[in-house]
Amino acid sequence: MQKGATPVYESPSPPTSPSGEQPETESQIDDAAMDAALAQREAEDFTRAEMSLRQAMQDMPELAELSRHILIDQTPEGLRIQQEGRSMFDAGSAQPNARARLLLQAVSRVVLELPNRLMISGHTDAGANPRGDYSNWELSADRANAARRVLAASGVPDTQIYQVSGKAGSEPLFPDDPYMAANRRITVVLQRAAPPMPSDHSL
Repeated sequence: MQKGATPVYESPSPPTSPSGEQPETESQIDDAAMDAALAQREAEDFTRAEMSLRQAMQDMPELAELSRHILIDQTPEGLRIQQEGRSMFDAGSAQPNARARLLLQAVSRVVLELPNRLMISGHTDAGANPRGDYSNWELSADRANAARRVLAASGVPDTQIYQVSGKAGSEPLFPDDPYMAANRRITVVLQRAAPPMPSDHSL
């Protein structure tokens, strides 16, 4: 260093892990632990919801036999409930049949015990609607809205409904036979809780 020059001091570099990556901060570790705890609790809630729904159907004589045909699984969106093997609608109709109404009423019992919001999707088979001015997109959307009305009549508040949509024949339950009547159905998803915003998040 030249005489009279101002010395330059470098701040020490933060410690690194053996792999060269910066170690996680205490706050990051706390956030990760909280996320893991929330995910575990959500999984337990969904398991209880599935058990409650199956028990509710067993308690309804009209649905006891149908309960064997209910498909319940977890997807990235949440807990998905749908009927497998039997149509929930007559061809071309937007009104759920009697079995579908009973199923939606059973679903409402479980939904009312949870804070999760609902996503309701209507589906059609691949057959073209004989009404040329009324497409399968419109029919499937009307089916979803009809299901929403059944849930509302069973006590599910509008604030718990997140989305009502029609998917026409774009997501058949039986892709190998898209014309099968069982593709005419409603899918109800108990949405996963949104992850918490980070403390330093700003819009």
